[in-house]
Amino acid sequence: MLLHRARARMRMLEHGLDALVATSPENVTYATGYGNWTIYTFRDQEVYGVVPKDGPVALVVPIDAMDHLAQVPVDAARLYTYGTFHTMRDPNVTLAGEEARLFDLREHTGHYSDALAALRQALGDLKAGASIGVDERGMPPSRWRRLVSTLSDRTIVEAHDLFRVIRMVKTDEEIARLRATARAVEQAMLAAFERAAPGVTEAELEQTFREAAIARGVTPGHYETSAGTRSSGCFPASATYHLRQGDVIKSDVGGRLRGYWADTGRVAALGASPAKLARYHEALTSGIHAILRQVKPGVTGADLFRTGVEAVRAGGIPQYRRHHVGHAIGLEFYEAPILNDAGGPAGGDLPLETGMVINVELPYYELGLGGLQIEDTLVVRPDGYERLTSAPHEMLPAGAPLLKGARSA
Repeated sequence: MLLHRARARMRMLEHGLDALVATSPENVTYATGYGNWTIYTFRDQEVYGVVPKDGPVALVVPIDAMDHLAQVPVDAARLYTYGTFHTMRDPNVTLAGEEARLFDLREHTGHYSDALAALRQALGDLKAGASIGVDERGMPPSRWRRLVSTLSDRTIVEAHDLFRVIRMVKTDEEIARLRATARAVEQAMLAAFERAAPGVTEAELEQTFREAAIARGVTPGHYETSAGTRSSGCFPASATYHLRQGDVIKSDVGGRLRGYWADTGRVAALGASPAKLARYHEALTSGIHAILRQVKPGVTGADLFRTGVEAVRAGGIPQYRRHHVGHAIGLEFYEAPILNDAGGPAGGDLPLETGMVINVELPYYELGLGGLQIEDTLVVRPDGYERLTSAPHEMLPAGAPLLKGARSA
């Protein structure tokens, strides 16, 4: 199960809520386990996950979601459908497997006139109580008004921030998915580094990354990988820039697997890198190591921010500046907390908790010289951390067999 039931119940009790209703794709997936591609593509589609303080979780979906649910089980114990989708059946044909399951679901799942009618029925069946927290970010204002009107006999409060707080601490299943995604994306990045050679274009490196990610089940995400002095920016991969001996290749890449994101970065060099960049990379490495030594429950994002920036400055980049040194990651690419010194409900004031998954990163960009990036993914553990990424922090040899002996995704 993705949902941290005990944490959700505790937060509902603190806020006087009887139930939570997820509306955004990420929160629906978190609450119910339902992660069909349609809810991430058709953002206007109404899908609700209902989490009562006690009792089973419910899922409200369009009728065409039954095809997905016939093959991919979810955590929600109760299903409610609405809408129209026509599927024919010859009564003289015996169904088996997913088709039989689909027919059974369509025949025996409650069907309602619209999504809000289904939601109202779900809340009633679950005896969800009178005070309901609804994720307001997953719907336009007009739908919010309709929802409040439909549930006018209940007290409706905005709960997006509450979902964010609940999701900060990951369940074992979430960590397992994040671990698999981190390893797969890292291996795809290393595959691109292996492809590097004089004359190869940045676009060819991107193609290698994307093919390697897809081969590992990952939907590729951002790809910010450039070479030479172009590495000073987060430029799109160029089809006309050909790698040269001595180029430094800065890579910051991401992807999504089973709903969960990875974000990682390293630097590789074709032969001897410019001496100044090599020194700067050592300074960033010292900063990352200083942060890692400090990661444990109770430490704040602001603590890590100050530690990392000060270590990089002391290590050889006195002009170093950053707006953050990392962020949490999960169903969304950036989650709370953000590791900065800005404070606020999602920022550096938040102390780390056991079970949080954070990215720590220290990039550097200097126009005319180049750029550098080191980024790791960590699980906060009671006595420190578990690192989900495993590539060495030092500058890697581009074109070398980096995947040999690497951990498999």
